[in-house]
Amino acid sequence: MQHSTHKSANLVCGIDFSRFPKHVQFLSLASSVLGLFIVYGYIQEKLFHIPGFRSYGWYLSFIQFTFVSLISYVDSTFISRSPKRRELPPYYEFMILSWMTVGTIGLSTVALGFLNFPTQVIFKSCKLIPVMIGGIIILGKKYTLYDYCSVVLMCAGLIGFSLADQTVSPEFEPKGIIIICMALCFDAVFGNYQEKLLKKYPHFTNADIIFYTYSFGSVIIFTWLVATGQFLASLKYAAQHKDVYPLAMIYSTVGYLGVQFVLALIKSSGVLITTIVTTMRKVLTVVLSFIFFTKPFTFQYVWSGSLVFLGICISIWKRNRIAILNAISSLIRSVQAFVSSHSTPISKLDKTVLQV
Repeated sequence: MQHSTHKSANLVCGIDFSRFPKHVQFLSLASSVLGLFIVYGYIQEKLFHIPGFRSYGWYLSFIQFTFVSLISYVDSTFISRSPKRRELPPYYEFMILSWMTVGTIGLSTVALGFLNFPTQVIFKSCKLIPVMIGGIIILGKKYTLYDYCSVVLMCAGLIGFSLADQTVSPEFEPKGIIIICMALCFDAVFGNYQEKLLKKYPHFTNADIIFYTYSFGSVIIFTWLVATGQFLASLKYAAQHKDVYPLAMIYSTVGYLGVQFVLALIKSSGVLITTIVTTMRKVLTVVLSFIFFTKPFTFQYVWSGSLVFLGICISIWKRNRIAILNAISSLIRSVQAFVSSHSTPISKLDKTVLQV
C-alpha cells in the first residue's frame, strides 16, 4: 500500500500535490507555472537592461548552471529525498544531454544580446519548425496539412517579427536570429533525448537529471569562457555591477522551480493542459515585456505575434484533437449538471408562489 502511494506522489520541493483535490492541484500548479516563468522572464530582461550586460550572456548561463546544480543537489538530497542508489550514473549520456541543454539555454540567453526580448520568446515558441524539418530530411517522415499550415503561419510570423525588430529596434543584429535558430535546433532534440533517459533510467528523479545535466553544463560553459578569454572580463564586469549576482541567483532559483512545477503539472493534468498553460505564459510574458520595459513598438509585432500564436493553436489542436473534444464535452456536461441541480422545478416554484 505504501509502495503505491509513493509511486503516485507528485512532489515539488517536498510538497506532495497528489494529496490535494484535482481542482486545487490544477489551480496551484498552473498559477505557479505562470507566476514563476513571468518572474523568470522579467528578471532575464532586467539583467540585459544593465548597461553593458549584453556581452555577458554566456557568463549569466554559467551562473545559472552552477547555481541550479547546487539547488537540485539540495532538493534531491535533503528536501525531496531521492532514494539512495548504488550504481553510478551513465556519465557519457548525461554529457550528451548537457551539451543539448547548453545549446538550448545558453544560446537562447546569448541571443538576447542581439534581439529584443519579445522576439526571442516568439522564436523559442516555434520548436515545431526544426522538428518538422529534421523529421522530413533525416527520418523521411510525412506530415499532415495541419502541420504544414502551422509551420507556414509560424514562419510568416517569425519573418514579420524579425522585420519589425530590424526596423524599430536599435539592439537588433541579424546574427541574433542565427543564434536563436541554433538554440531551437538543440531544443528540438533535447526534449526527446531527456524523455529517453528518464525511461531508460527510471530510478533517476527529475532533480537527479537536472543535477548531473547542469553540473556537466557548467563545466562546459566554464571551459568556453576561459578558452575565449571571457571569464576574467566577466568577473571584472560583475564586480563593478552589484546587481548582477543577486538577480542571477533569483533568476536561477525561479527557473529551477518553474521547471519542477511544469513537470508536476504534466503529471497532474496531462500534456495538453500544460501546453496550453505554458503557451499562455509566453503570450503574457511578451505583453508584460512591452508594459514593464520601454522599447520601440509597431503594430507589425501584433499581427506577426498573432500568426505565430495561431500556428501554435493549430499544432495543439492537431496533436490533441480528441482530448480537446472530450474536454469540451465534459465541460458542457458539467455545466448542464450544475444548471439542473441549481434550478427550481416548476411545481415547487408554483407551491412557493401560492404560499407567499
